[in-house]
Amino acid sequence: MNPDDIRTWAANHRAAAAREAAERRGRPLTPDDAFASAMALLAWDEQQNGSPFEREDPVSLREDREMWDAWAKLRARWPRGR
Repeated sequence: MNPDDIRTWAANHRAAAAREAAERRGRPLTPDDAFASAMALLAWDEQQNGSPFEREDPVSLREDREMWDAWAKLRARWPRGR
């Protein structure tokens, strides 16, 4: 990773957090508006990345593989005659 990219990301994150705090103080959302905004964000994410229920998650795939590997090691040591 490029350290400058991380610094830029962190600066953008801080700026966004400050802007969000200012927006919340100045114009708090009604529950209906907050829900509509959340649904719009989910729709945008799905448009950009596909369905969250169908996309592959590399972390989940790695964790599943590690779980099955651990299970295979455990079963290999267990006596089969029981």
